[in-house]
Amino acid sequence: MRRTWMRGALPVAGRILRTLRGDRRTLALVVVVPAFVLYLLGEVFVRPDPVAHVVLAVVVFFLTYILTAIGFLRERTAGTLERVLVSPISRAGLVVGYLLGYGVLAFVQSVVLLLAAVSFLGVSFANGVALFLFVEMLGALTALGTGVVLSLFADNEFQAIQFIPVVITPQVLLGETFRPVSELPAHLEYPALAMPVTHLVRAMEFVVHGGDAGEFRLAVAVLVGFALGAVALASVVIRRAS
Repeated sequence: MRRTWMRGALPVAGRILRTLRGDRRTLALVVVVPAFVLYLLGEVFVRPDPVAHVVLAVVVFFLTYILTAIGFLRERTAGTLERVLVSPISRAGLVVGYLLGYGVLAFVQSVVLLLAAVSFLGVSFANGVALFLFVEMLGALTALGTGVVLSLFADNEFQAIQFIPVVITPQVLLGETFRPVSELPAHLEYPALAMPVTHLVRAMEFVVHGGDAGEFRLAVAVLVGFALGAVALASVVIRRAS
């Protein structure tokens, strides 16, 4: 039963990785851009460490969204998704395959961010590297599902990029990147708490600087809920695309 439910996941993931392997723009987005952003941050700020957790949270969410939204859009517009949907691959296997394929790239991106943070920002990670990778992957999984969902409403790459001011920018502005949520105007507090970047920044602050373990566990629980919700929405989107 389990094999039937997961049928086709690994072939789908493998095909995505083989396709993206020859895409230099994608490889640059995954490897070069995160390292370059953190290098610039280290050069601009005299003491970048206090804002390192914010940058690490925002960069992984933003770049994973771009990677997934454009990648899935290409699958749709090229007709690849339609061909896969008429194959014997189960719908659940298809969803898991996409998550695995793009998840591998997100993991590579997280490792690049880890190395760049140590090299350019001097980050020491108060609560360990393993916890950093765990939190980064939670954020990436949420962004991954968001990218798949929003790509359904775009007909080309330009339209996928147009969602950034609507979906990503408000999260960057309100997600405790500049001010704590408690200091925002009252009518903005609840929208800020409903945004995954807010909780990603809080969890990353604990990983990098330490702090209240209870608040960290709450942030992780919320991120897990966002990630599961994003995966469920991605599953619905792929079914609709069929």
